[in-house]
Amino acid sequence: MRIRQRFIPVEEACVGMVLGVAANAVERGLLSLTLPASHVLTEASLGQLVAHHAEFIQIEYPDQRTDEAVADDVAVAARRVLEIFEDADLTEPTLAALFEQVLAYRSA
Repeated sequence: MRIRQRFIPVEEACVGMVLGVAANAVERGLLSLTLPASHVLTEASLGQLVAHHAEFIQIEYPDQRTDEAVADDVAVAARRVLEIFEDADLTEPTLAALFEQVLAYRSA
């Protein structure tokens, strides 16, 4: 089964959701809380995220789309990213790297 990931506000998180990447909270420049990737959220861990002023987390969830729907979504995303960058000079390394990162993110 394919897995998708998305960012959500901590206020929308529910018990049982799974972290897609580690959740880190930083206060005054110091790391104050870390929950590892694949951590299953509990009432206690949600309370810790709120107490440490975390704003967003990345969760994972099952991807219910068909292979055809995934291919269609990737094509739409690629066209949109190309449209956004149409006037950009992609021979410039920094812009090319940004383009690649945005394309990869939007195609996931």
